[in-house]
Amino acid sequence: MKIQTIVSGLLLVWIASCRTGSENQSTSGVPVVSVSILPQKYFIEHIAGDLVKVNVMVPPGASPATYEPSASQLARLAESDIYMRIGYIGFEMSWMKKIRDMNPSMNVTDLSARVDLITTEEQEVTVQGRTKEQEHGHGGDDPVHAEEHGHSHGGVDPHIWMSARNARIIATNIYRELLPLLPENQEELLARYRLLTKDLDSLDTVIEEMLDGLEGGSFMIYHPALTYFARDYRLEQYPLELEGKTPSPAHMRWLTDMARKNNIATIFLQMQFDQDNARALARETGAEIVQINPLDPDWYGQMLYIAQKLAETLQQEDTER
Repeated sequence: MKIQTIVSGLLLVWIASCRTGSENQSTSGVPVVSVSILPQKYFIEHIAGDLVKVNVMVPPGASPATYEPSASQLARLAESDIYMRIGYIGFEMSWMKKIRDMNPSMNVTDLSARVDLITTEEQEVTVQGRTKEQEHGHGGDDPVHAEEHGHSHGGVDPHIWMSARNARIIATNIYRELLPLLPENQEELLARYRLLTKDLDSLDTVIEEMLDGLEGGSFMIYHPALTYFARDYRLEQYPLELEGKTPSPAHMRWLTDMARKNNIATIFLQMQFDQDNARALARETGAEIVQINPLDPDWYGQMLYIAQKLAETLQQEDTER
């Protein structure tokens, strides 16, 4: 038997022993809601306040594409009353079945329900006017798709929370799941839910006004985290990453030419990713690097920041044309 198999077996035994007698029992006396990423905590706490304890699996600075939970994290899931997954991130694709198997009595819900999901077929990016198959000498008609390594499942873009409009759906899904968990607090939940949705509607309106007249504008980003944002406000996103892979020299040349042609002044860079290729492209084109954090616990502030930076760069591009 391989060492890896032995270690995995011992890990599951240890986790099971930690769970004995503590199934779905919070030490704080309030229900525990487990989630995958920090922005989910923002929405849940705005609806439930301190009525629940939120347990976030992917810690600050870690990538949801590749993160592997510690044994202690997996053990703590035994305290959870419900797991609210965000949908299609790599962490969930790799670990949800194991999490379910280890916690069969824990309810699991998907916050991407009723979201109009974007597939890779809707993220078509042509490299130098050629399809992916033609680049590799195979012919074919399908264009290169900006699909994320470890992030997508069935070709679905996972960044549903990077959209004020999607966030309203996410908030509704959370509210509906919290009602049976907190039956004695339904009036408070409803009041807080209404306040949150009002804020989300206002945020959408503010961003729409900030980007008014800039429809069709294009921007570059290392990792395609703003696909839903771009759809909401009719913008064009050009990722450096293709299918989660480091950009090839051919793709970098195409991006350089495209950036110069369209006067693209900014490259957005998610702080969890390597900066070398983005900085190389910035040197070639004179573009500015702007760091963003789609995993910011201050989701609202981050969305405003991204919208402001996009408005600034698109206005600059428009002026220089």
